Amino acid sequence: MTPTFWNLIQQSKGDPDQLRSLLVEKPDAEVLEFNAQFYSALVELNQWKIWGAGEVMAEGLSDDGFHYFRSWIIGKGEEAFKTALTSPDDLGKFADEDDEFDNEALEYVAVEILEERELEDNRGADGSNADGEPTGEAWDPEELYSLFPKLAEQFGD
Repeated sequence: MTPTFWNLIQQSKGDPDQLRSLLVEKPDAEVLEFNAQFYSALVELNQWKIWGAGEVMAEGLSDDGFHYFRSWIIGKGEEAFKTALTSPDDLGKFADEDDEFDNEALEYVAVEILEERELEDNRGADGSNADGEPTGEAWDPEELYSLFPKLAEQFGD
């Protein structure tokens, strides 16, 4: 992800309406680039350890829920993204009291602008699949809370 991508996320504060107001002013090539980078970020976050962290934080995640959890991470900014990749047990510091750990609408801002401009959605044009099998080692649900002790303490029963 480029600094321009993260700057747009930061300026929008992860709010889809604010992101739309920023992106709609951009030329087609920049919207296409943002869309591709957002999708690449989703692909990069498609890891079992990140799903496990989300599972603890949200008290369970479906396949779609995990996808939208990754959009939530991206919406929280570059630091949250890097934390998810390197130390997902530390993601709790990005949570607000009323977070639902879902930012589905953020992902579709650029897609909708491209549709309005009658341009093709370029997500996954490189053959990547954001919803393929997560990478890394799958976790045992029985051990999940012990794998993420900080999150378990913050979000556990």
